[in-house]
Amino acid sequence: MIQQTLSLEEQPPKKVESPTGFYLQPWQKGLLLIVLLGLLYLRIWRRKQAKIQICSHCGKKNPPHQSNCQKCAAPLMRLH
Repeated sequence: MIQQTLSLEEQPPKKVESPTGFYLQPWQKGLLLIVLLGLLYLRIWRRKQAKIQICSHCGKKNPPHQSNCQKCAAPLMRLH
């Protein structure tokens, strides 16, 4: 009769090898995720701040990056 024994000794954890040699710790991954989410939030917030400009001379709606009206070339005044 053959007896099999089960070893209860813990094996040392194997070291994870990265093919590039670059490894991020879990806290570094969390910090990177927070920074990326912050940048995404700022981008969305800035886009919300950009409003369509309406020409005071002719009333045409213009994109926020324009400095002169597309229809009558009058200067667009930005009110903040």
